[in-house]
Amino acid sequence: MTADDRATTAQAARISRIDGLDLARGIAVLGMVGAHVGDEGSWDWLVVTHGFPSALFAVLAGVSMTMMLTLRGRVAVADVDDAQLWRTRIRIAVRGLMLVGLGLVLALLGTPVVVILTHLGVMFWLTMPFLRVRTPVLLSVSAACLAFGGYAAFQIDAAVGHGSLWGPAYPGIPIIGALWGPYYPALAWMGYVLVGVCVGRMALREDRVALLLAGLGLMAFAASRLSVALAVMAGADASSWWLDLEDHSYSPVEMLGNVGVACAVIAASLWIARRARGLVWPLLAVGSMALTAYVAHLIVIVAVGTEIVWQPSNVSLVALWLGIIVFCSLWRWRLGAGPLERWLTAWSTRAANSRVPVRT
Repeated sequence: MTADDRATTAQAARISRIDGLDLARGIAVLGMVGAHVGDEGSWDWLVVTHGFPSALFAVLAGVSMTMMLTLRGRVAVADVDDAQLWRTRIRIAVRGLMLVGLGLVLALLGTPVVVILTHLGVMFWLTMPFLRVRTPVLLSVSAACLAFGGYAAFQIDAAVGHGSLWGPAYPGIPIIGALWGPYYPALAWMGYVLVGVCVGRMALREDRVALLLAGLGLMAFAASRLSVALAVMAGADASSWWLDLEDHSYSPVEMLGNVGVACAVIAASLWIARRARGLVWPLLAVGSMALTAYVAHLIVIVAVGTEIVWQPSNVSLVALWLGIIVFCSLWRWRLGAGPLERWLTAWSTRAANSRVPVRT
């Protein structure tokens, strides 16, 4: 391959990526870092880092799975053939396995942070049957998860004993607790992921779609807040879990609001990235290697000590943010895809290429 060929290939790869999604991923990762390390007692605005970024991360996971299926939006879901569907399912299954394993290893580090990766890996597996399901059905299942998943998770958790990552009521069956445990229960969080699968089916390279997505997101957020206000005015108990807007309460109104914010952030990111790519490029770099950035911040927490979480300082937060942005920017500039992203891509693609069924 000549230098010109390599340049053409690199340009095609860059064009095929949707920069706005990378920007949204960068925002999600830096938001989660803020939730773990930031001191909202000093900076009140850091309240937005609690609940919203992790939900955005889950929605974007669903978007990414659709991007895998549709070759980054170049093929409509209805036109995806069986070979591509199988190939995508294998890639997702392998990626889910790798995320579960990585999450369990990171959990052994003993950070005071609940690692989302294992739960996300389980959600990857759960999404596989839904990849080519019609959008109205997906939205219905998502709505059911958002409305009742949190309640179901709490009830199951109470019935079988306080759920942990390993599911103590089911010895020998690892990670079963990720379905209904107290953190990121898949019964509820699949609502976020399936919304992302639907969002990924939209023509995300078009401004009109970004505008539509922003409108839907703002409407969902407003509906979550308005429904609480109207219910209280009608005499409902304001302390009811069903009306709880606290982050990670997994109530229907909290999760609906998170979906709204996630859609609005994705829409804004799509619009901004198309107009100011150079200005936001460092954040694009973070988003293009979101897994690496997420894991790196946990390693930093272990290296410097858990006091960085228990005794938060915004000096530490800014230093960590800058460190992540500089590291990711330099890596993307010089080496391209992040190390963990290359690892996921290489192994999942290898598995898919070797196991796609061939019709005779």
